[in-house]
Amino acid sequence: MKHIPYEDWLKYVEDGLDEPVREQYEEHLYSCDDCMEIYLAALQSNETSLPALPDALRFTDQVMADVLAGKQKETPGAGKEEKFYQRAAFHYIVAAAMTILLMTTGVFQQMIGFAEEFQRNSGPSVTTELMNKTTDFINNVENETRKERNE
Repeated sequence: MKHIPYEDWLKYVEDGLDEPVREQYEEHLYSCDDCMEIYLAALQSNETSLPALPDALRFTDQVMADVLAGKQKETPGAGKEEKFYQRAAFHYIVAAAMTILLMTTGVFQQMIGFAEEFQRNSGPSVTTELMNKTTDFINNVENETRKERNE
């Protein structure tokens, strides 16, 4: 695997590369731990050239205020009232009514009847048959060894 040199990672950090090359480098970072270490070193060396924040606390407060203002703009119609059929309580009432309807018409009883009939008509399970055959085989082997000892 070809590793990208430190100088190229510095150009990447300083935003001195074309967009297709940047995307190629980013994809390479996902699969190469060595290049990730080189990239982090380039990032740390370039850290000193970034401007310092004059008042970090005020900057943080300003960013949080902008985020909150953006959220409020994104929720149009927040004051609108929901329609009655869009509320969760309506859905619970409909589900309860349908359950009562199905219970009174006997649909659930019919389903239980079908399940019981299916169980009666189906033969023994594969697991049970396999266990029985294995047990029979072990018993046969034990009986043969006993006969050989007695002879």
